[in-house]
Amino acid sequence: MSEGVGPAPTIRAFETLPRRIFLDSCTAQTLRDYGGFIYESEPLKDADRIYGVTDGLANLQALQAIFRLTERAQFEWIVSTGSLEEAADKRDSGHLGWFWDIADHSASCLGEDGPSAESVAMAARLAKPRFGYLSEKDRRLLADAVALRCEAFLTVERRLPRNAQHLKRELGIEVITPVRHWEFLRPWAALWL
Repeated sequence: MSEGVGPAPTIRAFETLPRRIFLDSCTAQTLRDYGGFIYESEPLKDADRIYGVTDGLANLQALQAIFRLTERAQFEWIVSTGSLEEAADKRDSGHLGWFWDIADHSASCLGEDGPSAESVAMAARLAKPRFGYLSEKDRRLLADAVALRCEAFLTVERRLPRNAQHLKRELGIEVITPVRHWEFLRPWAALWL
């Protein structure tokens, strides 16, 4: 490589793939509800409610493709204490147990690489009025994701990604749907299969 010349655009694209990914509560719930389809390729029932959800099937198919790569690609799937509190509010022990399993994985990923003074300060910016369009729950989980130095916030919801550009510009975090995340990963999938 010549002096003063950066890496080729292809290498930069690969290097910027999110590796530490925060799972929005609804995404973690989807992983639990549709685990048979996502992890084991079990067929969906013909009358499954997912067919009536906008982008529902597309997001499930993207999650299936993404999680095929997970073991070899070494992505870090993160939830937070805020995620666990939301799960506890449902008063469903199976649901809470699922989140605790993900939290154990998160803890092992974070190890000594958790929040920094800079990431906590960045997360505190979410209290500013310019983020008033966020619900309290979204604001809490996004703050957790930023503080934990996640590069992406994965959600199956449709509303939050509409503000993805603002959140990326202000906080440096990608807010993406499974479909969008798979679009990022697809060109590289053969590296991990």
